[in-house]
Amino acid sequence: MAHFTHKRYITLFAAATLVLQAGFFNRDVPKTQQLIVQMDLGYEKAEAYTLLNEVREAVGLNRLMQEEHLERAAQAHANYLVRNHTSGHTESSSLKGFSGIRPADRAVAAGYALTQVSENLSTQNRDAQNSLEGLFSAIYHRFGFLAIDIDQVGIGVAQEGKESAFVYLMGNEALEKLCRVDAFDGYGRYMFKVCKDPKHRIGANVFNEAKEKLKQYNPPLILYPYDGQEDVPLAFYQETPDPLPEYDVSGFPVSIIFNDYYFKEVKLLSFKLYENGEHPLHHVRLISKENDPNRRFDDHSFALFPLERLAYDTEYSVEVDYEADGKRGHKRWHFHTRVPDEPLITLKKGDSTLKLESGKSYLLYFEPRTGRDLLKRVSYPHDITVTFIDSNTLRITIPANRQEGFDISSKTRHLHIEIKK
Repeated sequence: MAHFTHKRYITLFAAATLVLQAGFFNRDVPKTQQLIVQMDLGYEKAEAYTLLNEVREAVGLNRLMQEEHLERAAQAHANYLVRNHTSGHTESSSLKGFSGIRPADRAVAAGYALTQVSENLSTQNRDAQNSLEGLFSAIYHRFGFLAIDIDQVGIGVAQEGKESAFVYLMGNEALEKLCRVDAFDGYGRYMFKVCKDPKHRIGANVFNEAKEKLKQYNPPLILYPYDGQEDVPLAFYQETPDPLPEYDVSGFPVSIIFNDYYFKEVKLLSFKLYENGEHPLHHVRLISKENDPNRRFDDHSFALFPLERLAYDTEYSVEVDYEADGKRGHKRWHFHTRVPDEPLITLKKGDSTLKLESGKSYLLYFEPRTGRDLLKRVSYPHDITVTFIDSNTLRITIPANRQEGFDISSKTRHLHIEIKK
């Protein structure tokens, strides 16, 4: 979206990417609405499978197998989202492409026998990597992808013009098979309303064994960012419901999940984050089941939120001390944040002046001065190429023939750029 004045300036709006899981959404990476790149949908779907499993394997979890019925349902919902210019987990029967109100309805309609499925989705993404990075930055969504009791996934990818959607629908193979065999007709406890036929009974012991089966093959601790991970994003923006409602921007959260197959009672004693191995970050918030404002955490999941963005190209170390089932434990690991691929300039003031060379590209990082400090719309000359990297960082390219200085402005920031002679 743009308008031109007599000086031929463009106003660029930060179009928020939506990522959702069970009603949550996260405003992740803004992007210019003027750049529409047609994705290779088959490639991006395959890439999404690959990248998601790479993360799960890196943290020690089992791979997710591709499941045709889940994929059919995920693809139908992705098509529905882009056709109707919407985002969310529910569908309306009055809109085109309707395939089921809820994720479970769509899975069953596509031939999946189990109703216990989980769904992640993102819209307005430029590729699979952008989609997954956004979902992993949002803590509730991250826990969905790092679940220890899933082993199947179906992914749908769709795009029409400016609209795009990635849908991830996940399930459990052993549980789904129990919905396809003869129903339980003996004595004792049983489960029902979990299969396509809501009256289909499954013995409680068999159901619980199937659900617990995967957990024993997964690691006792699930860490993210994982040990040795590189190119870690710097920021967390917003999620609905929001774990940090007072902040529009904060640092990338660090999380630990205790596999309840190995740990019954867990007490966290300390959770610390260090910059460059020795400087502790004090401006942080620990979220657990006890203080999660949205009551989405369980008593085996914990997350540490730096309340300020992490630094580019920096090593961070994490230390966790805990007590589990009466025994003390300690875990230490590290990760490295994203390294800029172009010259990075950090701007801290409301008004700044720079001298830059024409014919080059730069990353301009407008360091947040408060937890609400985002770039929401930016004005700049028509011959300067500007794109959002995230809600605080711009990539600008100055044409080689540019000789005059120019301004880049938002509601809260003003930057004057002079051209080096």
